[in-house]
Amino acid sequence: MEASYHINGARQAVKPERGEQLYGRGSMVPSVDFERADKPYAMLRCPWAEARAALPALAGNRPDQASVQITCTNPETGRDAQNILGYCAQMLRPGHTVQLPVRSPAMVFHLIEGAAEVRIADQQFVLTEADTFCAPGYNAITLINRSATAPAFFFIADESPLHGKLGVFEVRV
Repeated sequence: MEASYHINGARQAVKPERGEQLYGRGSMVPSVDFERADKPYAMLRCPWAEARAALPALAGNRPDQASVQITCTNPETGRDAQNILGYCAQMLRPGHTVQLPVRSPAMVFHLIEGAAEVRIADQQFVLTEADTFCAPGYNAITLINRSATAPAFFFIADESPLHGKLGVFEVRV
């Protein structure tokens, strides 16, 4: 949407609720008298150590896939962790290439671990750990793991939830 901006304001008050303790087990959420909280932001913290451990475990169950991906969700609702931005982590197996689907939302990628190459439309970039790049919506994106022996790990943020709410989300074939 290319609508990045910020508004200066007072710091948000944060209640020190330990989300990782409340929502520490998959598919189990706290309830009181059979009622769930339906909090809009039940748990905004998705620890990298846990995502890093989950990706190779998932890859072990899906040996036919060049990459595996997990999405940060709101454990109360099952939807995206935030209403506007979506977050996920992706592991690209050693030596593999993945052509991502052409989608409407813009995406920001951060290479956490490994060595990779990215092609966005007709441009090509070589990445090392801690590199960040953006890809506008409706562009072909190819991720290439430059290592034949080690996986590459990406953190990705995109506008999918916002596009869905606005009714403009699209995947092009």
